[in-house]
Amino acid sequence: MNRKESLSLALLLTSSIFAACSGKPGGVVCPPAGCVVGGNGSVIVTVTSTPSQTFFFPSLEWAISSVQLLNSGTGATIVAGALPPVDFARLQTDSQLLGKALSPVPAGAYTSAKIQLAPSTAASYFYNSSNATLLGCAPATVCQIPNTVVGFGQTTVTVPVNFTVIANSNVGFSLNFDLSKAVTSTGGMTFDFTKSGAITLSTLPRQGQSSGSLDSLQNFTGNVTAVTGTTSISMASLSSDTRTFTMAATVEFDDPFGICTPPASFSCLAVNQNISVDAVVNSDATLTAYEVEFLDKFAQEAEGIIVSPLSGGQFKMVVTNGVGNSSFLPGTLATVNVNNASSYFVDPKNLGVSTTPLGFTSSSDLVMGQTVMLQGGTINFATNTLSNYTRTLLRYSSIGGTVQTPSGTIFTLSGVSPFFTNLVTNSVQVQTFANTTYDNITGGFSGLTNVTNASVRGLYLNPNSGATQPLLAAQVRAH
Repeated sequence: MNRKESLSLALLLTSSIFAACSGKPGGVVCPPAGCVVGGNGSVIVTVTSTPSQTFFFPSLEWAISSVQLLNSGTGATIVAGALPPVDFARLQTDSQLLGKALSPVPAGAYTSAKIQLAPSTAASYFYNSSNATLLGCAPATVCQIPNTVVGFGQTTVTVPVNFTVIANSNVGFSLNFDLSKAVTSTGGMTFDFTKSGAITLSTLPRQGQSSGSLDSLQNFTGNVTAVTGTTSISMASLSSDTRTFTMAATVEFDDPFGICTPPASFSCLAVNQNISVDAVVNSDATLTAYEVEFLDKFAQEAEGIIVSPLSGGQFKMVVTNGVGNSSFLPGTLATVNVNNASSYFVDPKNLGVSTTPLGFTSSSDLVMGQTVMLQGGTINFATNTLSNYTRTLLRYSSIGGTVQTPSGTIFTLSGVSPFFTNLVTNSVQVQTFANTTYDNITGGFSGLTNVTNASVRGLYLNPNSGATQPLLAAQVRAH
């Protein structure tokens, strides 16, 4: 039994079960023709995205200020207020918990959803894959999306849905933002989330989720703000709000850099420690951690996506996350002065790969599209420059494309954006593992034969290094 199966069993035994037909007044009555709803239920909402086929966005942050469910007789606000921003670039492979309904939601069938959107205060970026200057951006360059782009502003969108809230139950839905439909090259670039299919709602859980859970969170990275007994921790992240995680009955503690006295365990967790957590979203919106990875003790770290080739001892990265009081804020376009004294490692999590594999051993293996976390160093905020960091850690990139020829544990991802300039044929070999997860896919790896478009969250090694499979998959999501 693997860790996900163990977690599934624990959740099945401990999670609340969705309300069954009870026949009680104000509850659910189930005659032979089906259930009639009444009373109230509880609703949570998560967010995912589908990548654009026209543009590549290293970072595309939006703010969702509210989500409402509507029907002919009533409306219910599910979430509203100061919600954490969502990065549609990352959410092509990951999910984000937006929140739980502020108050009980009247049971019934809902036919539309109203979503209020606005770009985040953090900058967003695109890659110009054309042969001409676009929106002031030179060809083969990453640039900030101008505020003048049509549709790149506050908007309210109402979309048709088919979602039912059952009385006395916990239910959830996921909002998917399909950039392949919402973003076009009209006028250079246009955002229009009112287009048919640009925003869709699907009832949780999706295929591939652990039994008893509605959704999952991967790579929630930040520093520990509180440790409660031996059962839970709270974490803060510059890219999100504070989250509290309860430990599953069985938790995998990874310690690739020897932070703890062996064996790594809950007792090693301490306030201000930098960690990464994988968790499931329960039906009551609580989070249960099944994997905890120790990154550093009390170190400042900046994480981002490399958006320019290494040249003259420098590269640029779009900062997507950071920990520590003096780190870059997400959305910063930072210049990194390569430190030849830096050590190079990959974040192996539970994949069973080496921390120093072929394809990421020195600065010569830094390529566009990699997500790296830089430990320590000196930041010049006047020039947004980072120097003298002590470690370069390869973390997980989100790469979309078309699934081809799955065989054994390997498949080809073709049609990859030309942003990944080191992929000469715009395709990459993907290696999967026993602990690779499959989101929105039935049957694990074998289910890839029924998938066309997908995104992979994986370790992206230098494809020119001789690495046989340059993309090591932690998760594959079908779109």
